[in-house]
Amino acid sequence: MRDDSRGATVAPSEAAGAGSTAPAFRPIDCLDLELSEPWPELPTDGTRDLQVLVRLHGEPLGGVTVADLPAGDPADLLAERIAAAYARQIAAHLRADGLPVEGTTVDGRGDWALLSAACRASDVSTCQRRLEPGTPAPLVSVVVCTIGTEKRLPDSLRALLAQDYEPYEVVVVDNAPDNPTTRTLVEQLADPRLRYVPETRRGLSVARNTGLAAARGELVAYTDDDAIADRGWVRTVAAVFAEDPRVACVTGLVLPAEAATQAQAWFEEFGGFDRGYQRLVWRLPRLTGPTDALGPAGDGGPVFPYSAGYYGSGNNMAFRRDVLVAMGGFDVALGAGSLAKGGEDLDAYLTVLLGGGVLVYEPRAMVRHYHRSDYDALRTQMKNYGIGLTAMLAKRVLTSPRELGTIAARVPAGVKRLLDPGSTKNEKKGAQYPRELTRLELFGFVAGPALYVRARVDARRRGLRPDRATAGAAA
Repeated sequence: MRDDSRGATVAPSEAAGAGSTAPAFRPIDCLDLELSEPWPELPTDGTRDLQVLVRLHGEPLGGVTVADLPAGDPADLLAERIAAAYARQIAAHLRADGLPVEGTTVDGRGDWALLSAACRASDVSTCQRRLEPGTPAPLVSVVVCTIGTEKRLPDSLRALLAQDYEPYEVVVVDNAPDNPTTRTLVEQLADPRLRYVPETRRGLSVARNTGLAAARGELVAYTDDDAIADRGWVRTVAAVFAEDPRVACVTGLVLPAEAATQAQAWFEEFGGFDRGYQRLVWRLPRLTGPTDALGPAGDGGPVFPYSAGYYGSGNNMAFRRDVLVAMGGFDVALGAGSLAKGGEDLDAYLTVLLGGGVLVYEPRAMVRHYHRSDYDALRTQMKNYGIGLTAMLAKRVLTSPRELGTIAARVPAGVKRLLDPGSTKNEKKGAQYPRELTRLELFGFVAGPALYVRARVDARRRGLRPDRATAGAAA
C-alpha cells in the first residue's frame, strides 16, 4: 500500500545532473531459474540484460547478472556464469540429498553438463534442505493492506492463494473502502480463504493493526499489495517459527520483480530490499541465551541493534500473534500515511529484540517486489525513508528514555556509515546514482524527529492511540 505521489519518469541525464554522459539504460529481465526443471525461455534479441535467481529445489542459491546479453542463444553464457559461481553449492546440495554427482570434484568444479543433468534428475520431495513446519501445522494469517490503486493487487492475491501450505487465510484490509475496487476483486476471486476487512482510518500501521485484530492465526505474516509471494513463502515462514519457540519474528528475501526503468535500477543501487542468501539470526545474547542451532548470528556492526534495514523489510515479515499483540501492534504515529512516513517495521523489529525475542532472516521465505518505476516516486521514497528512520529513533527515545544513551553512543558510527561512500550502505551506488536522492534522504533524516512529534499529536486528534511504551531494556 503506497501513499506517495507518482509523476513522469525523468531521463537518467536529468536525474544525474546537467551534462551527464550516462550510458543509455538497458532494461533488465528478472527471472527464476530452477536447476531441477527445464530452463525457461531466455530473451534472445540482445537488447536486454538478464538478472537470474539461481534455485535448486526452491532454495535460492544466489543471483547471476549477465550484462550485454548476446543475441541468439544466451544459455551457454548463462550456464558458464552459474557454474563459476555456484557449482560447489550445487554439488554439496545434491550430495546432502544422497545423490551421486559424477564427473565433479569435491568442490563441484567439474563437468557442468553432468552436474546440470544431476540437478534435473533430482526430486524436490527427497530434498533434505526443504523447510517443513511439522504437524500439526499452525494456522497462518497473511495480511495485505491496500488502498485499491495498486494494479498488481490481483496478482499479489493470486500468488497468496497458490501457496503450498495449509492451513492459512488471507486478510485483505481495505484502507479506502469507499472505493469498491478491492471489495469487488475479493468477491470475484471467491476463495473461502480470503477475508475482506474495511478500515476507514487511513494509515498503514492502522491497517496492519486492523489486520492483526482480524487474524485468526497463531502466526501473522505481512506482505504488500505490490509484492508477489513465492509459492513456498507461507510454508517456509511457518517452518522457521517451528524450530524454536523463542523465534518471535521471521523476515525473508525480497527481490525485484522487474528492473524495467532506470528508477527501479537506482533503487537496487540504493540497497533495495535484498539482505542476502544466508540465514541470519538476530538477537541480544544476554536476553536470549545461545541460538547456535538456529544458524549464524547477524552482524549489525557498531550501530547494532539500531541497524536499520539489516533485519528485513515490511513487505516480507511475520510475527507470532501473541507477541505482536503484547507489543501493541504497530505504532500508528509511524508508517505510510502518517506524517512520519515510515519506520513502523523497524520499530517492531527493535521491540522484538529488546524484549528478548529472536528475529530470523530466512532467504528461502521469498517474495518479489515491484519497485517504483518513475523517478518522482523514487524521490519521494528516498525522502520518506530518511524521515521514517529518524522518526523511529525519536519514538524510541520518547517512549523508552533509557534507550537515549544507547542511541547517542551509536550516532557517530551511524553518521559515518551514512556519509562514507565505501560503507555497506553506499557501496552499491554507481557513478550515475543521482546525488539528489542522497540529499533527499539526508533532508528526511533531519526532518524525521519533529515530524514524529507532530504525528503523535495528529494521531490523538484522529482518535488513535500512538504507542506509549516499548518492551524490553536498552541494549
